[in-house]
Amino acid sequence: MGGYYAHTLKNSDGDISPESDWQLLSDHLRNVSDSAAAFARPFGMEKEARIAGLLHDLGKYAQRFQSRLHDPNIHGINHWAAGTVHSLNALRCGLASYAIDGHHTGLPSAGDLAQTRERAKNTEHWRDHTNCCETISELIARFSSDGLSLPVATTKPPPDNFANALRTRMLFSCLVDADFLDTERHFEPEIARCRNVPILLPGRALEILLAHLNAKPADGAVNQLRRQILSDCLGAAQEARGLFTLTAPTGSGKTLASLAFALKQAMKHNKRRVIVVIPYTSIIEQNAQVYRGLFESEFGPDYVLEHHSAVAPRERADDKARDAEEDRLRRARLAAENWSSPLVVTTNVQFFESLFAHKPSDCRKLHNIADSVVIFDEVQTLPSQLVPSLLSAVRLLVRDYGVTALFMTATQPAFASINAALPYGWEPVEISANPDALAETMRRTRISLPKQDERISWPELAAKLGEHSQALCVVNTTKDARALFRLLPTNGSFHLSARMCPAHRKAKLVEIRRRLEPKINLPCRLVSTQLIEAGVDVDFPVAYRAFGPLDSIIQTAGRCNREGRNPEPQPVIVFRPVDGGTPRGAYKTATAKTEDFLARNPDAPLHQPDFYRRYFAELYKLVGPDQAEEDSVFKLSAAFDFPAADAECRLVGENTHSVLVKWQDGMELAEKLGREKHLTADECRSAQRFSVNLYESEFQKALAHGWVYQPAVGWDFFVWNSHYDDNLGACHPESADFQQ
Repeated sequence: MGGYYAHTLKNSDGDISPESDWQLLSDHLRNVSDSAAAFARPFGMEKEARIAGLLHDLGKYAQRFQSRLHDPNIHGINHWAAGTVHSLNALRCGLASYAIDGHHTGLPSAGDLAQTRERAKNTEHWRDHTNCCETISELIARFSSDGLSLPVATTKPPPDNFANALRTRMLFSCLVDADFLDTERHFEPEIARCRNVPILLPGRALEILLAHLNAKPADGAVNQLRRQILSDCLGAAQEARGLFTLTAPTGSGKTLASLAFALKQAMKHNKRRVIVVIPYTSIIEQNAQVYRGLFESEFGPDYVLEHHSAVAPRERADDKARDAEEDRLRRARLAAENWSSPLVVTTNVQFFESLFAHKPSDCRKLHNIADSVVIFDEVQTLPSQLVPSLLSAVRLLVRDYGVTALFMTATQPAFASINAALPYGWEPVEISANPDALAETMRRTRISLPKQDERISWPELAAKLGEHSQALCVVNTTKDARALFRLLPTNGSFHLSARMCPAHRKAKLVEIRRRLEPKINLPCRLVSTQLIEAGVDVDFPVAYRAFGPLDSIIQTAGRCNREGRNPEPQPVIVFRPVDGGTPRGAYKTATAKTEDFLARNPDAPLHQPDFYRRYFAELYKLVGPDQAEEDSVFKLSAAFDFPAADAECRLVGENTHSVLVKWQDGMELAEKLGREKHLTADECRSAQRFSVNLYESEFQKALAHGWVYQPAVGWDFFVWNSHYDDNLGACHPESADFQQ
């Protein structure tokens, strides 16, 4: 044998190439170690990352693994346990041992790691566990004879288990991203060469942004207030990095003003990227399109990344003993996103669930959050039961990873009211000079609430909407949206819901906005679920809103008279439908709290931020944990039970499955997946625009009825096989609709 190898290579015919084309194991370990250390340098874990990189494939020095490279029929080799135990026992580098042990199958629990350590004490048990004959000492001897050496053991981290769990995930991220990238360079060099990601260049980006903003009209009260918010943001950006809030009404220009804040902070504190975190996929494309319009001509198409639904295939339980020689798993990993672009637009689900994930493809991106400015939009949507874990993670990102975090919304939650459940505190700096005065000046609607016993049927509501040439109606469920839409006149009526893929919603919004333009002024009656509420830029002369959570009512009001075209406040009519539904869980609880709160405050000023704070303070007392340990994700993370914490961290009440639909380019992607049994990373990214998310119960029902199918058995990737309507999206002509 000519040496120890990490990976083989196949020729164009699919046959294994000569050993001279294979990757030496020593080269792979050095490459991964160097890259992982560079990734970890911004947060001071360079030495741990170097150890993890050098030891992650220690078991590949085993003779049986080297034989496996010649014979693909050999399976069941655990090539990571040896490095795990050596890191733990010989180097006392416990965090690195978790990263090493999990780099193929996911971060283990403390109990699982203890079992691996125990098996190493018994030769017979160890051989059964690894399917190799060598001891760890023999593997280390081969490692050393290959010209490799390990750094001196690291110091023990401070005794803060929740913080150390995040440190472990960050270290894990450095290792798996370095491993994936080096594997890609060997197997897919042409793809690796395409990874020419631009840098942020915040000074030039800010010049472009300010030139765009300064070209906008400056006359009128609304535009003057937008300029004031921009000025406040630029002034606050001169401060030290840290935790900030921006409380400003809908339509006040927060999206671009906050980006100006981020770029100015990046200039002052040498930040690497800006990450914009948004609750719904419905506005990711809207924001990303604005950013691309600003920056793409100067910085190129890779400057802005939008990343939402996890449509790339995931690691599975039966991947346990598989490695990069397995085409399916390798392609799945290379399709995972690592957020290396300078401006990333993503969802709450992607950002926060990744922070508490344990699978390699989910955690790969985490190290790129360090030294970033992170903007959280519409933060009132965070689930109250997870607030301790989510906000504690943000505080640690600010404290330990060089992050500046900005939380912005028109309805700022009262996070400080649950300070006892936030062990790292919550004391943000408010950017807006006077949020209450700003809200008073920007008041453009009048909200009318229904009487307690007042109900309206869908036909009655449809008749009222038909009286308006242009009107918005927001309901609580997709089922309600379909029912109401079907009663409206065909001409000039539109529907938006999560049953439509993002590209479809975008196309509908283009036409909706065109019709709403004052110079065009065509009929436009829109029925939508609450996805229209969080930052979607539309401006209707009148709005209707099914009774729901207070912040949802306020957000709907932000889509009415948004530009202040009518000097008088315009009507936002809240109604109770006779047959309407309410989503289960937190949404239903918040709706009930709104009923109670408004009954006790019948004449309260609904447009004032202080009113929202009082509402959220009461809501958190009702549904939020009193102590951090009552948050299961916080407790499980602190116990180093990474798989269980991952399973518990769900920002929506039910797991969802991303399903590709055959609408426009989605058809071509579905056909290619069926034909070639895989998609490239770029194609996976494109598939996000042509996918809908189904709750677990909906997905299982669709699977049982044949409404979805799996075109490539080896990939956890499904395609919608039932009707896809140009108005309603994924539905069924026989009216066998989903319940939500």
